[in-house]
Amino acid sequence: MDDDTANSGADEEEATPSVPDGGDEPAPLAEEAVGDGRQKYVEVVTTEGDRHEHGDSYLRETEAAFLVSTDPGFPERETVTYRKRDLARVSVEQHHSSCFITTAVAGEEETLSALRGFRDDALAPSPAGRPLVSLYETVSPPIADTLAARPDGMTARAVRRLVRRCARLARLRKRSSPPRSTAIGVLLVAIYGFGIAVASVGHALAALGVGDPE
Repeated sequence: MDDDTANSGADEEEATPSVPDGGDEPAPLAEEAVGDGRQKYVEVVTTEGDRHEHGDSYLRETEAAFLVSTDPGFPERETVTYRKRDLARVSVEQHHSSCFITTAVAGEEETLSALRGFRDDALAPSPAGRPLVSLYETVSPPIADTLAARPDGMTARAVRRLVRRCARLARLRKRSSPPRSTAIGVLLVAIYGFGIAVASVGHALAALGVGDPE
């Protein structure tokens, strides 16, 4: 996942944040920290452990706060302001950079959030899961580009169904007891792996110039 990630600690100044009103706009984050002004996935974790996710959002930084909005103009009614003194971490991922295949075939936020949560909570902390995440990051980008280019093709439609099933399993896993949660996680990885295999075949056929019927 070729993430452009910015992290901020909670020990910042205790100044009162300002919400942009058109007269005193905050300076944007440095380009090298968060990308090139496109929409992003923003995750905020407070010092109390609360986690807030914002998909397809824009991010700005003032001296005392981070501002997240779905509108690049940051109107007050559509902007959420997080005071730095209340935050433990702010993570920023360039849109379409984290869950390549999921974003390409089923980019709705509910699906993305469920599978990101499974990745972060179950795979990333696990010695067995980390190599899977690394492998996915390596092989997925060109496959996702092929899927995104033919969203109505047979391959993309098949992978979309598998990805959405995995998202449902991820949500079910969070509500399940530990033994059942583990079994659901194994099943989820197997189904998603099968989806990657299907997508890989479609990618290979596309590289050979073989059409993907709709």
